[in-house]
Amino acid sequence: MKHIRILFICILILLFGAPVLPARADVLQAEDLTEGFRFDFGRYANAAERVLHDRERYQTFQEGESFSLAWDAPCVDARLCLSWQEPPENVCVLQYAADGETLGRETLVPHPDSIVPLLPEARRVVVQSGEAGMKVLFCAVYGAGELPEPFHAWQETPDHLDYLLISTHPDDDVLFLGSIVPTYGAERGYVGSIAYVTCQYRIRADEAENGAWTMGLRYRPVFLGMKDVRNGAPSEEKAAFRYDDLLINTVRTFRKLRPLVVFAQDLNGEYGHWQHKLTAKAAREAFSLAADPAFDPESADEYGTWQVQKLYLHLFPKNKLTVDAHAPLSAFDGRDAFEVACEAYLKHASQQRYRFKVRRDSGKYAFNRFGMAEGVVPVGEDVFDNIDERLLFNYVEPTPAPTAAPTPKITAEPTKTADPPKPTDAPPTPEPAPETPAPDLSPLITIGAVTVFASAAVGVVAYFWKKRQLRKHPPEE
Repeated sequence: MKHIRILFICILILLFGAPVLPARADVLQAEDLTEGFRFDFGRYANAAERVLHDRERYQTFQEGESFSLAWDAPCVDARLCLSWQEPPENVCVLQYAADGETLGRETLVPHPDSIVPLLPEARRVVVQSGEAGMKVLFCAVYGAGELPEPFHAWQETPDHLDYLLISTHPDDDVLFLGSIVPTYGAERGYVGSIAYVTCQYRIRADEAENGAWTMGLRYRPVFLGMKDVRNGAPSEEKAAFRYDDLLINTVRTFRKLRPLVVFAQDLNGEYGHWQHKLTAKAAREAFSLAADPAFDPESADEYGTWQVQKLYLHLFPKNKLTVDAHAPLSAFDGRDAFEVACEAYLKHASQQRYRFKVRRDSGKYAFNRFGMAEGVVPVGEDVFDNIDERLLFNYVEPTPAPTAAPTPKITAEPTKTADPPKPTDAPPTPEPAPETPAPDLSPLITIGAVTVFASAAVGVVAYFWKKRQLRKHPPEE
């Protein structure tokens, strides 16, 4: 009986199909190669325990101090991965060959994490602090494959963007703006990034990057470095977050990243958070100020002025836009933007103890409802409607069709004039009379043929009818 049941289930699966799970390609995870390297932390001998294993404590190096790592065999596709307690200023990474020859020198961009590919011929690397020193949180060497969090293979933010999200805190970009990156970035291919206004703790920078990566962002987000102040803080604490500084920071961000469309938060601060309100207000003011050379001339000289084309605010009541959060996205194996945003919010582990969660459509803080608060072009039905497509980052100038060679005009040869008739004494020959066309007899022939056929048919019918009558009624003898 058991075998019969199993056979019956197998038949059902064959007939109706097995459950289809989202496809996920097997991804090669990068191997941790750290144990195969020799680290030298100089006078900070105890740094090895913190920097290589702890991930919660960091080691401070003063100006000009450094640490190094060395190895013997070639390492193909190996990467030195560094996490910083604070984004470093002027930290330099030098790579040397076995004989001491300098192979490369790179000054790191100040990001929370740095990834340095190791040259195949290198055998020693020195990480040198700058004038401000450096605070090393974690260090590891990984081989080829997908790096573990918080390291991601970010593309550097380009010199202009299709869209930019302004997020007051890490996780606001998911909770209130989380439909944009999966839909317009990962799915439709628009180039964008996220600017986080505040990020007070190192763990939240990791969470921000992990969440952004999960939503499909591939251009490195930026951190404006302003102080995170809780919603109910006293006024003396709030004074550390000055609106004038926020406005200048926002204008500089617009000018530096040059986005066509900006998304920011609710003017009412969603649930009333005072920093959310100021971020939305600053984004709205910066819309016009970023294009004014008289405002903050220092950044205008450095980056030039910039005019954003559209500014959308979360829950803004005019010029409404609702992003379709139900549409399956091929970039995420058929999951929709809501499912992606929910997964991204789980990356903000430190925030899971609060009551927040991603809400869509009819929810009070729906993550897919916006309104265009400012614009220099008509709103349209979609985000990039009415924006000159030539301004988009991935715009490709169409190749003009080859011009056909002109066809030479054929000039008709002049008509030769007939020679005039020679005079003659004979009288002119009269022109023959026009021939009378023969009458068309086909209709008559057709009528005649039909008549003959009909008569023959009638005769045949009459013959056989008469013959039948004779059989029935033979003549009396």
